[in-house]
Amino acid sequence: MAERERLLDPTGDDERAVDLTLAPRPRGLRGLTVGVVENGKANAALLLTEIARQLKQAHDLRTWVVYTKSYFGTPVEESEIQQVLRNCDFAVAGIGD
Repeated sequence: MAERERLLDPTGDDERAVDLTLAPRPRGLRGLTVGVVENGKANAALLLTEIARQLKQAHDLRTWVVYTKSYFGTPVEESEIQQVLRNCDFAVAGIGD
């Protein structure tokens, strides 16, 4: 019989509570602010800024705010999460390379 594999949390913090509740979906995007969270790798900001620009044009967003992680290999810092929550109506995250 094969031995069971243990899954590891890549963030290194497997003791935290995990909330899997989905965020409520906005009825529309008009007048909203999107937070763009990029991982700091090459082209991530370029890609996500273009996505935000197209969302603004197509859905009449108010604006967008770009947040850059301090290091691509770590989770978004709690202070930055709080900034997104305070300043944005929804967020888009992505990677680059």
